Parts: sequence; structure tokens; C-alpha cells
Amino acid sequence: MAETLKPFRALTNWLFGEDGRQIPPLPDGVPDDLAAVLDRHVHMLVEFQNTDYAALYLDRLGRFHDRYGISRALFREIADLLARRMSFNDPIRVAQIVLDRAPLALPETSTIDPPNKLYRPEIEEFVAMFPRDQAQMIADGLTMIKMLRGRMRIHLDRPIGRARLRLFLLFRRIRPTSLRYVKESSSTERWLHMIDRALIKEPAAAAEIVRSIALVSGYGASYRLALANWNLIVNSLAKPVFDGDLALPRLDEALARVRSAATVDATGEELRRTISEIRATAVQATSRGAA
Repeated sequence: MAETLKPFRALTNWLFGEDGRQIPPLPDGVPDDLAAVLDRHVHMLVEFQNTDYAALYLDRLGRFHDRYGISRALFREIADLLARRMSFNDPIRVAQIVLDRAPLALPETSTIDPPNKLYRPEIEEFVAMFPRDQAQMIADGLTMIKMLRGRMRIHLDRPIGRARLRLFLLFRRIRPTSLRYVKESSSTERWLHMIDRALIKEPAAAAEIVRSIALVSGYGASYRLALANWNLIVNSLAKPVFDGDLALPRLDEALARVRSAATVDATGEELRRTISEIRATAVQATSRGAA
């Protein structure tokens, strides 16, 4: 009997235990004012996940330290936006914030105030907290019975609701294996890759590529739409220019314009219209040049 229960005890100890909470060292040679900023972000990301996750932040940021084309001010923007991007508001983070387990959460990511104190995460969000393979299997099953897009109802001001949030907290230790983590990591890497490409192909647009990720915020359906809008901008403007498939002499101005459109209208309708106008104008200019 003891041998039968041994794997379950190990799993329980792992779920309820603690992982690395040490603070990884900052890179050498960072100015004191910037070091203070990085130190805050590193502490926050240890709180969000663990030591390894904060070290990943520093590793990602290191790609742009003392890089040609990256001013000190732009490096600071990357540092701030990367910390914000890596502290995404999945149900685990929402639970941390609501239960006062996230005192270091960035102000722009810590506002969780749903109408009537009713938090309604989609079942898809809950499923995405499971390890990737299992989450995909569960998602496929729920899709077949048309339940994946359903929503949970969690009353933040009631004991049962807060108990469900505490259940979400247990998923923090397996977050790095989760489907949501994989998707978020891939998206973050894509943003960093686009900064790299801008520095090589269109240096004047690098700052706007950096700032574009500020569009991605919130949680739940609004967050998913914001991320879709960001991908639309990259796929429709930045990537085609970098690939040589679209001629935009002032990509920086175009990106600033669509960022403003996406900010004004979160539905994406104004963004799509603005992108269509920019692309049409670019195609017409190219046609006139060829003639």
C-alpha cells in the first residue's frame, strides 16, 4: 500500500512545495538607476514564478544590452515591456493578485476589477493551465461537446469563490509545462525576434516595434483580442517589410499610426481599416514608381 501511494505523495509534495525563490544577479556594468529598475522587475518575476523565470528575463534582456541601435532609453523601454509581457494575467496570476499574493505586481497588470466582483474565466483558460499534452487532449474533448468556450463563474467576494482561486494557485508550479506558458513564451520570443529584425532591416522602426507590444494587456477575452491585434500588425506590416514583400519607406510612422488605431478601438475594426489604407497606399506608390 505504501509503495502504491508513494507517487501520489511525491506529486503532492511537489505541488504544495516551494521552488527557487533566490534573486538572480544582475549583469555587470548596469548603471545604478537602471539596476534599480531591473531589480524590481526581477523580484516581481520571482514572485510571479521562480528564480529560473527571472533569470530567463535577464537572459532575454541581455540580447539588447549595449547593442548597436539600442539607446539607453530604448533599452529601459524593452526592460519594462518585457517584464510586463512575462507577467501575463492567466488565472493563476489573477488569483495571486486578488488574494493579495502579488504585492510586486506591476500597476498596469494588477487591476482586476470585474463587474459585480464576478470573475468569469473561459474554460479554455482553465484548461490551458494544464501541461501542454494533457491540455490539448482535454481541449479536443471539450470542443467536441461544444464546452470549450464556456465560462466559469467565480464570485471574488464570496468564500467559495476565493477557495476556487486558491485552487488556481496550485497550478503555479506546473505553469512552465502548461499550454498557456508555451503560447506566451512563443509570442514573447516573436516580439523579441521582430526587434532583432528591425535593427537589421529597418533600424528607424525598432522603437515602434518595441512599443507595439504595449497593446497586449488585460486578461481573458480582451487579452486574447489584444494579442490577435498585435499579431495582425506584425503579419500585415512589419513582417512583409522585413521580408521585402511590402515597400513602406516610413514603417515607423505606419506602426505608430496602427498602434494608435488599436488603442482607440480595441475591437480591431479601426485597426484593420487603417492597415488596409496603409497597404493600399504603399501598393499604389510602388505601382507609380514602377511605371
